[in-house]
Amino acid sequence: MRYFTSDIHFCDKYTFNNESRPFKNVATYDRGTIKLWNKVAKKDDTIYVVGDMLDCDARNVTWWQDALKYVKKIKAKIILIMGNNEWRIVDNYFGGKFNKFREHCLSYGIHDVKKNDKVSFGGYDFYLTHEPKDYKKKYINLCGHLHRSMGLWFEYGLNVCCDLNHFRLFDEEEILYQVKQKEKYWQDENFHIKK
Repeated sequence: MRYFTSDIHFCDKYTFNNESRPFKNVATYDRGTIKLWNKVAKKDDTIYVVGDMLDCDARNVTWWQDALKYVKKIKAKIILIMGNNEWRIVDNYFGGKFNKFREHCLSYGIHDVKKNDKVSFGGYDFYLTHEPKDYKKKYINLCGHLHRSMGLWFEYGLNVCCDLNHFRLFDEEEILYQVKQKEKYWQDENFHIKK
């Protein structure tokens, strides 16, 4: 089974506070999120984190490194789609070299790191990209970046931010359910894209 989420921001107390995440503190949030994931996603499953699993800004230098240590605690394979924070890490710590960052992540147990990706299931083609502005027409786009501010749906896809799903993973069945709900209730000619 494939699962999807975004904007985890492990170890990041600023995002934790700004998003009013309902946990005692960021450490409790991190542990609770990993526990939720491990409850459903097993060794042979894949979790696509559609950006910002890690965090990087001017206020810290080690949070992203500490967050990488969590990968070994997660049962499923992680495929990380680059988010704006991962790109900051590439620029600030890897001299702008994506492949160096990717190799570093692989050494911690991340299954793969991609700039974006395409997957298909249930008769639909999905494009995985962190920022909604980078959507691809003719795909249902799974993205994040704006956390709760854009809601679950946007014109060309679905926001899989963890804050919109009570920190649970979106599985393929949930994605397909949401796609069918949007097709049924949101009259948008651009959305009805099937193989």
